[in-house]
Amino acid sequence: MLYLDPWNKVMVMAGAAAAVAITILMVVCFVGEGCLVYEVITNSKKKKDQARRLSGALYGAADKNGANLTNYAACGRRDVRHIPTRQQSVASAHSLNEKVERSLLSRLSSRSRTDSTYSSMSSGRTSPSSSCPPEDIHSRDKLPSSPPAVAFSLLASISPDSSVAKLAIAVESATDLPARDYGAHCDPWVSVTVLRDRRSIRRRPPAPIAFFRTKTIRHAHNPFYSQTFITDIPRKEMKDISLLLTVMDQDRHCGAVEMGHTTITLKDAKQTVEDPVKFSTAQFIKQTKKECGDILFGLSYLPTAQRLSFSLIKMTNIKIQNIKEGETINPYLRIMMFSQSGRLIKKKKTTVKVGTKDPVFNETLNFEVAPGQLEVSRFLVTLCNRKQMIMEDAMEGTNQDSSDQEATGPGSSFESFSERYGRRESQGKQKDACIGRIALGAGVSGEKEKDHYRSVCETPRQVFSMWHTIR
Repeated sequence: MLYLDPWNKVMVMAGAAAAVAITILMVVCFVGEGCLVYEVITNSKKKKDQARRLSGALYGAADKNGANLTNYAACGRRDVRHIPTRQQSVASAHSLNEKVERSLLSRLSSRSRTDSTYSSMSSGRTSPSSSCPPEDIHSRDKLPSSPPAVAFSLLASISPDSSVAKLAIAVESATDLPARDYGAHCDPWVSVTVLRDRRSIRRRPPAPIAFFRTKTIRHAHNPFYSQTFITDIPRKEMKDISLLLTVMDQDRHCGAVEMGHTTITLKDAKQTVEDPVKFSTAQFIKQTKKECGDILFGLSYLPTAQRLSFSLIKMTNIKIQNIKEGETINPYLRIMMFSQSGRLIKKKKTTVKVGTKDPVFNETLNFEVAPGQLEVSRFLVTLCNRKQMIMEDAMEGTNQDSSDQEATGPGSSFESFSERYGRRESQGKQKDACIGRIALGAGVSGEKEKDHYRSVCETPRQVFSMWHTIR
């Protein structure tokens, strides 16, 4: 064993204490702010991140996998005689393409005299600061009752030596977007579809050749996007190219709901000339009026039991867009109750009616509503379609269970299926498609729905039945 005198022990303890103090000091310097070492490391990381962002490609550029959404087989390229190797040709093409895109973006984002409100554009991958809506900009010259609009810019780059032109689309912002019918704020995003007009006697609809979408900004009625998309278009077909901008609301209860759309052609935007200039505009959006079917239901309120009853009777003439051939319609109704702030309180649904466009429900759904909440509560009636795969699996189980029993009528199999499997939730992560909806309440936008709900509030203990159109 090693024996130390008192002075040696003091020196060992002092050395250990010094080592611990130095270790703590180094940890504090590397982690805490205000130290010279910490500042040096942080500055070097910031410079590396900034250099990596500046070197990134634009959204829609051709040198990024999966970003270029166009593919033209008919667009030929001019032959070049002196090409040393394939790798050098690909690198030169990519560098030229990148130069053209950056030049196009700089021209699009340049400050002009005619458009001083929106002066800066960024790529499709925007910074977090761009998600904040500029309320002061949009509220200067606009009245609160002005219709919703979307602001965007266009700029085409035409090269005389190429048969393909580049088109830059900058989605800047949307203004005065309305709230949802049941009181919640909207979560808007904008989709951009590049269409090519097909000149034919049958008047076929335009063919989509490219599709882009912006990010979703939650709880915003004046969202600011500042996102730019670049795509390739055939130079000979520029006069037939048009843009469709659609503002969508990402509703968690109904899916993506269209708030409005607007269209513009490259000819109207003056992008088909030899040397086009930046075109900036803010256009009002209009909503497509669609009718998905008619519904008959009764509404009554019993104050003593604090119960609001929906007597769902039947529906007629259900219409579903983009339905596949051979696919059946399996409709059911879902009713959701919301508070004044748009918070979901309770939801209920009917049984599923298999393979019919004119379902008869004859069901009553009750909601507990206090007299003080009746005036401020809102209800959303949605028409949904049960998935085909789920219906087939459930029908197979029904047929196996009923194989040993004799049917009592021609529609007994469908009735037994609706009774046994109608109230099951959708299996898997895929939700049932929402076909249409109507909102009921004292503060909804529809006059017919508002009058129906108001009559129940003013005259309780009576059933008021009325036809409504699902939109």
